[in-house]
Amino acid sequence: MKNPTQSAWSRSTGWAAAAVALAATLAVAPSMARAACVGDCNGDGNVTVNELIIMVNIALGSASVSVCPAGDPNNDGQVTVNEIVAGVNNSLNGCPVNGVCGDGTIDANEQCDPGSICIGGTNAGTSCKAEADCQGEGVCDTFGVKGPPGTVPRKVCTDSSECGGAMCIHCKPFSNNGCSANCTLETPSIITLVPGVLVGSDITPGTSGAIVHGDILTIPLTLAGTNTLLAGKADANNNVHIAQTPSGVNLQRIPVSTIACACVRGSIYKTCGGTQFEADGKTPSTNCTVPLCSVTKTTQCAVDGDCPSGETCVVDPCAGKKPCTAVAGPGNSGEGAIGCTSLPSVNYTVTQDSGGSTGIAGPAIFTPGAGGGAGSQVNATASAIGTVVGLCTGTAPDYGPDGEFCTDDDPLSARGVPSIQTLVTGTATASLTNANGIDDNNVGPFSSTGNAVTCDQIAAGHLTGGAQAGAFDSLNQPTTGDIVVTNIFISQ
Repeated sequence: MKNPTQSAWSRSTGWAAAAVALAATLAVAPSMARAACVGDCNGDGNVTVNELIIMVNIALGSASVSVCPAGDPNNDGQVTVNEIVAGVNNSLNGCPVNGVCGDGTIDANEQCDPGSICIGGTNAGTSCKAEADCQGEGVCDTFGVKGPPGTVPRKVCTDSSECGGAMCIHCKPFSNNGCSANCTLETPSIITLVPGVLVGSDITPGTSGAIVHGDILTIPLTLAGTNTLLAGKADANNNVHIAQTPSGVNLQRIPVSTIACACVRGSIYKTCGGTQFEADGKTPSTNCTVPLCSVTKTTQCAVDGDCPSGETCVVDPCAGKKPCTAVAGPGNSGEGAIGCTSLPSVNYTVTQDSGGSTGIAGPAIFTPGAGGGAGSQVNATASAIGTVVGLCTGTAPDYGPDGEFCTDDDPLSARGVPSIQTLVTGTATASLTNANGIDDNNVGPFSSTGNAVTCDQIAAGHLTGGAQAGAFDSLNQPTTGDIVVTNIFISQ
């Protein structure tokens, strides 16, 4: 049952329509005030007649509050008559000068301001101060930078109704130089992993590791080292925005018996438009991080001669498409959110058709799952996994001049292709069908499950006892072929 204020609103539609008409008649010029205020549905610092109409429709029950979270400043799931009045006042008088996070100006209510870039549209990657600066489509604000988190991934969108409770935004602030995307100062949290311990073909529970699952092989890999998260302060939705940079990933190299040596490096990941997924929320946006060979898309190249026979080097995969743009923002390898009370989606599955006898693989289909409680975390982070056949030291070119794999002098060809992975405190599951050129040859499903942290730990900069879980598919890998990888990062 709605509260008395809401009931009064339902009986006052004539007054509301008159208020909207009055705002239209006055034709107020756009305000110069920088503010996130009641009724400012698109976050551009102004309240328009169309936005007031949206608030009216929400109050009457013909639209969801998710299309305009700014119309519901107390987050009670409804728009009341008092909130309509506040919206009309902001339309007539301009938004209060309290500062719009992401406009590059540090205002009284901000600790810092990282600026913003256009994302998802035809001028993606350019700097912006307001939604109106950006052209074309946007991205679902999955991690709640400008509103509550949603239940869909960072996908192309045209309207907030497509974003599972989140907003469709075009001008997005990202973590930058110690300033979180919500305009609070970041606290670095150095996570020291519980080193992995092998037990047969598995990783000992409670220790960190990854397991490579093939159609005829299982390879457990121990993980050790540190991982740094950059965390801002909790926002109005009681969520903390987190970010990562490539230098924050410091994992020890991984010897695989005497067969091979692997190295995991943090990486910046770019796509055409800067979105993670296309409008269906499942198909990955085109990866433009590095030039890749046209068919396998697992080999870096500079010219056609670097590719296997019959393949070409796709130097500019965004030709004729949206601009190549960093998904997590300039200089960042990852971004995410920690829910101090809950998050709407902290589980997921990944499925992929490897192509079987056709040799033509389908995209990795990502499907979000159920939410989680206090301390739940989602972190979409990019890395590159390089491998060398043999020991972790040697004289081959892949080791670089120092003869040691996983150091800064390793050639680019030995560093692997950057890819993006979602790490969660829930359960991550992945599987393959028609693997390694064989029809009906399936791998998985395999799963990994993490566990939550607390916002008190985040504020103190000491994330202990938490666990991030991930799962992903990888095709055409040297020596292993098509594989499913599950991993778990457990903090001490």
